[in-house]
Amino acid sequence: MQFSSKKLIVLSIALLLSACNGDATQAPPSVEKAQPPITSSTPAATETTTTIDKPKVSIDDPEVVVIVNGSPVTKTMYAAFHQQWRQARQGAKGDTQKEQMAILNELVNAMLIVQDAEAQGFNKKPEVEVLLNLLRTRALAEMSVANFVQQQPISDDDLKKIYDTRYGSKQQQEFKAKHILLNSEEAANDVIKELGGGADFTELAKAQSTGPSASQGGDLGWFESTQMVKPFADAVIAMKNGEHSITPVKTQFGWHVILREDSRETSPPAFDDIKKTLLDGKRRELVMGYLTDLRSKADIQIKPPTQQTEKADAAAEPKPAH
Repeated sequence: MQFSSKKLIVLSIALLLSACNGDATQAPPSVEKAQPPITSSTPAATETTTTIDKPKVSIDDPEVVVIVNGSPVTKTMYAAFHQQWRQARQGAKGDTQKEQMAILNELVNAMLIVQDAEAQGFNKKPEVEVLLNLLRTRALAEMSVANFVQQQPISDDDLKKIYDTRYGSKQQQEFKAKHILLNSEEAANDVIKELGGGADFTELAKAQSTGPSASQGGDLGWFESTQMVKPFADAVIAMKNGEHSITPVKTQFGWHVILREDSRETSPPAFDDIKKTLLDGKRRELVMGYLTDLRSKADIQIKPPTQQTEKADAAAEPKPAH
């Protein structure tokens, strides 16, 4: 039976993250005693080949938490699996006895599945070897990035400087607008003429806009100017409430006819409320710099894919972040 890499990934994630059946507070049998391998009751024929015994492990070893068919699970392995378990369940701490036993059971299940897969020779299949190499690449990349970020400490003072530059004590302005997205300047001018003749903006947007917001009459809701591409934002800022574009506004998405419905002043968010957001943004900035530096020193040769990527209609207009 052939499995695609995509199917193997989905299957692996589903199996590794699914909770075992039964009471999660009960330790799996392998926690208490490793099950001996099944052997034939008939004496085996004399063999001339020699076998190398695996080093024996004991559940009494302080570094061992589980033994599954002779294969030990160390505290380090459990800690790594515990971290992945927490990441897969955002908000879960995994610090209660019940949660820890559930994690241990999932790890035992994973090891049993891997052992069975190896017994069937799956680990020697080319597609599995490719998948394992990809997983190794991802693990090393994530570890390298984490190590880089840890070596770039970001203090509260650093974040406060970012906050002051971006927000300070100034009031923020938000806008409420609608737009009609069209494929040509000519079509946009025709819409502007219709608006000048008294046509309803919402109905024109529903009938003629090529953007995803057409069904909502072109409504974009409330947004800050920084949430839109610059030509669009500049046009909105230059208008007064109730005005629409008198000339088409061109962006990479097409030609826009914009109606600025309203505007309002808002106070900047409190530093403590967005401290984590600022920290995440700064870390992304550092990682991008790290990656840019690596790429500048690398010899990269790329063969363009033969299959063209289809453009998604949903990406054909600027969208507010909320």
